[in-house]
Amino acid sequence: MSRDDVFLLKTYFKQGWLSRRYFNGKTFCQPYCAEDRLKAGERFYEDYLSWQVGQRLISDYERQRVDGSSLFLGFSPEAERFRRALRLISKTSLPVVYKIVLEEKAIGLPQGVSARERLYLNDEVKGLLCRGLDELCRFYGKIL
Repeated sequence: MSRDDVFLLKTYFKQGWLSRRYFNGKTFCQPYCAEDRLKAGERFYEDYLSWQVGQRLISDYERQRVDGSSLFLGFSPEAERFRRALRLISKTSLPVVYKIVLEEKAIGLPQGVSARERLYLNDEVKGLLCRGLDELCRFYGKIL
């Protein structure tokens, strides 16, 4: 099974999530097409993987840390690009982009919500995802 088959953002692209318009305060807009948003998300994920190489992430915080190995900090151009891109994503869009693009996990809705709330929350997630990906498109468009 290839990565394209399991990449959540690719699945959402196929479902039409990335072709959403959103209200920017003045008008409904879609500054980038769905393909550009997908490419920006994939590039962000690749830069994340480059940054993550050598990072020691511990899941058990109560475990005692032992300092005996050299700590490798990612100073590659991709890692630095990831750090700059991460800073540019707005605080409102960041949790959605992080969860869907980097963690590759769907955002679950709480149990017991009505059909109307479910539609509203799904639309809100799609809008925030597209806003965050548009910010990445602006950033990666300058580099490429």
